[in-house]
Amino acid sequence: MHKDEGKRHQKDVDRFVTVQTCPVCHGTRVNERVLSSKINGLNIGDVVDMPVDTIIDSFLDQIHDPVANDMCHAIRDRVQALVDLGLGYLTLSRNTGTLSGGEAQRVKISKYMNSELTDMMYILDEPSAGLHPKDVTRFKAALLSLRDKGNTVIVVEHNPIIINSADYVVEIGPGSGSAGGELVFAGTQADFKQADTLTSRLIKQNIH
Repeated sequence: MHKDEGKRHQKDVDRFVTVQTCPVCHGTRVNERVLSSKINGLNIGDVVDMPVDTIIDSFLDQIHDPVANDMCHAIRDRVQALVDLGLGYLTLSRNTGTLSGGEAQRVKISKYMNSELTDMMYILDEPSAGLHPKDVTRFKAALLSLRDKGNTVIVVEHNPIIINSADYVVEIGPGSGSAGGELVFAGTQADFKQADTLTSRLIKQNIH
């Protein structure tokens, strides 16, 4: 009842609410004084509207003032992490509420790519969903980089590229839904390649 009442009240409120771009900041969420500050002809609004994979070459690499070296280096590392995770097509102005589940997970993990933290556990649910095969390979390298820093990375995945890069594989099945839920296999990558399970057979078929 409470949920239904909430929906009705929301509909009543929505009749009086309109959404439009602010005529002053033009959606950048900063004031005119901030927008008037420019570096090489670009203000912060211009930069956050660039695809992430163009920011380094088109903006950061064009800043040659030694005073900004440390700041540019730090920003470059964060931007490159997004690119390495297959998010180079996004803009920094993109509303996080519009991201897919896989995109949101990769954005969250990007802040740890340059971190010195170790002995951490990362759990990801199909983070490669929607990625181009080329980007999946880059994403795999990013996951291995996290592992090589002394962290544990647990990934729920169906992508053969990610599965083949795992040190330890756990397969749940044999089917989906009510036909699954059983532990079909658990072991090293080498043992998985020798196993006779649905997933291992499909992966071996793709390899050959």
